[in-house]
Amino acid sequence: MGDIYLSVVIPAFNESHRLPLTLKEIRPWLDYKAMTYEVVVVDDGSSDNTVGICEGIAQGWKELRIEPRPHLGKGATVKHGALAARGDFVLIMDADHPTPIDSLDLMFPLMRDCDMVVGVRAFSGEEGSSGLGRRIIGLLQQLLAHIIVFKKSVADSQCGFKLFSRDCAQKIFSRSRVKGGMYDVEIFCIAHNLNTRIYSKPVKWINKEGSTINILRCVVQDPFGLFYIRIMDELGRYR
Repeated sequence: MGDIYLSVVIPAFNESHRLPLTLKEIRPWLDYKAMTYEVVVVDDGSSDNTVGICEGIAQGWKELRIEPRPHLGKGATVKHGALAARGDFVLIMDADHPTPIDSLDLMFPLMRDCDMVVGVRAFSGEEGSSGLGRRIIGLLQQLLAHIIVFKKSVADSQCGFKLFSRDCAQKIFSRSRVKGGMYDVEIFCIAHNLNTRIYSKPVKWINKEGSTINILRCVVQDPFGLFYIRIMDELGRYR
C-alpha cells in the first residue's frame, strides 16, 4: 500500500454555494476512519469563488487540495482528478453529495474481488422540481447508451459515485477521451474492453436543490457523444 489509502475526487464547476456543505459533511466520516486520505477538488474553470472558498477551507484541512483547471468539461475534469489521485483507492463523487460518503462502508469489502464498484441509484428522496426530469433524462441516456455503445449490460452508468482501485483508475482514465458529460458511458466502455471486474452496488441517492439539467444538451449533444464513443471503440482506441 502507498502512503494514502483513499483519494476522494470531486469535480466542481461554479459550486461555491454547495461545495462547502459537502466538504463539511464528508470530513467527519473521513477523519473518523482509521485510514489516510486526501480530498481532491478539481475545479473546471469556475467563474465564481469555488477555488477561493476551497483554498480557505484547505488552510485548516491538510488533506484537502484544490486543482484549478481551464474550463474543458466534466469528463476532462474527472480524468485529471483520477490520474492525479495518490490513493490506493479512488472515489469519484459529485460536488453536491447526493450519495452519502458512508456508502463506502458497503463498497470497500467488495473491492477484495473487484477492480471497480459503481453505485446504482436507489432514489430515496428529491429536493426541488428538477428531480423527475433528471430521472427521465437519465433513463433515456441509459437506453441510448445500451443501443449505441454498450456490449454488456450496465445497471446505471450515470451515478456519480464510483470507487476504483488505483491501478484500475490509471488504466481507464489514461485511455479516456470524452471531455463532456458522456464520460460515464466511456468509462464503462473502456472497462468492458479491459475485462475490468465491476460490481454494481445500490446506493442512496437524493437529488439536491440547485441541481440543473440542460435539456438541449441532453437531446442534441449527448447522442453525438455516444456515437463518438462507439467510433473510438470500433477504431480500437480503448484497448
